Amino acid sequence: MASSDLSVGLSGLLVSQRALQTIGHNIANVNTPGFSRQTVSLVARTPDISEFGPIGAGVTINQIQRIKDDLLDSQINEFTSLLGSAEVQNDTFQNLEAIFNELSESSLNNRLENFFGSIQQLSTNPELTSIRFQLLQDSLNLVNNGFNSLNERFRELKIDISKRIETKVSELNSITSEIALLNKRINEIESSTSNSNANDMLDKRDNLVNKLSKLADIRVISNNRNGSIDILLGGTLVVSGNRSETVSTSIAGQGIAKIQGISTANLNSGELKGLLNMQDTTIPKYMQDLDTLAASLIKEINNIHSEGVGLSGGFTSLTSTNAVNSATDSLASTGLPFAPSVTTYTTGTVTSVNGGSTSTVTGSGTAFTSNVKANDWIKLSDGNYYKVLSVTNDTTLTVEGGFASASVATNITNGSLYVTITNNTTGEITKTSISIASDETLNSLAAKLDGITNLNASVSSNLLTITSNSGYKYSFTKALDTNPGNIGSAKITLSGNYSGNDNDIYTLNVQDVGTGSIGTGSAVIRVTDASEAVVADLDVGSSYTAGDVLQIADGVSISFGSGAIVVNQKLTFDVTNDPDTSNMLTALGINTFFAGKDASTIAVTQYIKDDVTRIAAASTASQGDNTNALRLVNLQNIATTNNSTFGDFLHGTVAQLGIETAEKASEKESFNSLLTNLENRRQEVSGVSIEEEMINTIRFQQAFQASARYISVISELSNILMEL
Repeated sequence: MASSDLSVGLSGLLVSQRALQTIGHNIANVNTPGFSRQTVSLVARTPDISEFGPIGAGVTINQIQRIKDDLLDSQINEFTSLLGSAEVQNDTFQNLEAIFNELSESSLNNRLENFFGSIQQLSTNPELTSIRFQLLQDSLNLVNNGFNSLNERFRELKIDISKRIETKVSELNSITSEIALLNKRINEIESSTSNSNANDMLDKRDNLVNKLSKLADIRVISNNRNGSIDILLGGTLVVSGNRSETVSTSIAGQGIAKIQGISTANLNSGELKGLLNMQDTTIPKYMQDLDTLAASLIKEINNIHSEGVGLSGGFTSLTSTNAVNSATDSLASTGLPFAPSVTTYTTGTVTSVNGGSTSTVTGSGTAFTSNVKANDWIKLSDGNYYKVLSVTNDTTLTVEGGFASASVATNITNGSLYVTITNNTTGEITKTSISIASDETLNSLAAKLDGITNLNASVSSNLLTITSNSGYKYSFTKALDTNPGNIGSAKITLSGNYSGNDNDIYTLNVQDVGTGSIGTGSAVIRVTDASEAVVADLDVGSSYTAGDVLQIADGVSISFGSGAIVVNQKLTFDVTNDPDTSNMLTALGINTFFAGKDASTIAVTQYIKDDVTRIAAASTASQGDNTNALRLVNLQNIATTNNSTFGDFLHGTVAQLGIETAEKASEKESFNSLLTNLENRRQEVSGVSIEEEMINTIRFQQAFQASARYISVISELSNILMEL
């Protein structure tokens, strides 16, 4: 009996000792990340059977278990993943804001305003070279320290993101490999005895799972049979028992990191998802916005600059700066930075015949009013070519003819290019319009230009060169043809600067001859536009003296020489607001201000940097002409970029960035707050409380002392019995 009694006391000693050891283990790990408080589960030993019934046999340890809330841990992992995604995106958005640096003096917006400010200064003093140098400097600042610099910093940020993705994937592989190893060790320990718990290794594995959840949203599958877990990441099994699958990365074009081994499309949160969003969506979006702004600025500035002249008043030789891939391919598809703006319109069907040779034409989806004028040739659905007599509206016009030969006409297009030839000796201006077809090639364009009197054009190395004959210079300005010809025997002289909104054709038609000549009786000459609307009735009767200047409209003036006139005598001449409706000059890079096509390639053309007198502020050779500079200034307030002005588009981009940055900062704060609350709850459940452990220490110390006293008493009793 003494042996059994001693065994009972000894079990109390040993259990109290193990309990105190567990308490000490808890206290030692009070600051260990991921450690879960452990408790000793005690049960009574199987009692001894006696004739008096079961007699207690003492106490034993059932198991040492972790205090753990698996649902709480799952929630912590979920919000850790969401926080990881929000954190990396918030950091990147802040970097993007720092790149734009909108509030500084060196921001792109300020450089853009300085650029247009210098053009404004040039428009007030176009003849001053000093202002031209200032414009050049502000242009270089806009290009080099604005667009180019921003684009490079965006590119560097994207490369940095790709490197971070590579680092995170390496970290992921390290974690999954360690989890697989822990799975094996946990299985070995827990399978050794029925009540063995690998508590510390389970804590370490749970901590690794939490770290893994910050990298990406995961799904954990517990295997209760052997204590291991399987982990799905992006729908892919990256841990299966004691095996882990390696995830790899590769670098594609422009430093973009690609992940192999998991389906990134199935990732919903985590640092990897956030970094991929930044690399694949957000940064490219803002780079595209920057490219869109740069491309729009290049195109719109060049469209106007190419139609002006510098201080020389014209050119004797120009060579395009943008080479085509093939001189025989359509210019719309041969590798130019900007394709020509040429569209072939549906020309309609002959619907009625008036007097046999005149037909009314209607079309579907056409825009005849703005794209067709009298004397144009068109090809209709019957395959024949007709001459346009008049335009009624956008879908109806009147034609005559019906020629089978294609040499007399081209399809209706919205492309035309006006070339102005100036006689250096007399100053006489001749203006010629050539049509730009939708399938125009560099060779066919050169042939059309070469057909203009006193102009030569040739193609070499897929570049176009245009020269003028000796004694002449040329340009592509909106200047009027000052000597369009005669009406009757009276010479016509034009002057002024056309300020109308569209290209038009004015027709002079003698309504009243007076006594048969200019300056007599009640002579009147009517001016109509291409739609046959009356623009002005000019009194050239007895009150008019030959050579007097009369105002027509929109800045155009006219004077008549002496001469006989007859009723219904006509003379037509072009008035142009946009000499290059096809933007062919911009496409080829002829007399342009900017080179390039986006934020990375935009540059000031070399000939402008070499000679600031080439800056095309004028539309004529007149000293002090600022008409083209004013057109450039007006671009600042025109919606040219996605239905916005340059400034508004940039402000919109920066505002959108600010909104997205604030959203991610708010997400980060929200998830961080939620995660903090969950961590506090976890500490309440699983954390070590020093106060509680000290109470337990006293409790088990007293139990140990009591068991020791019990053994001492039993020992004394046994000795007394032995002495009897």
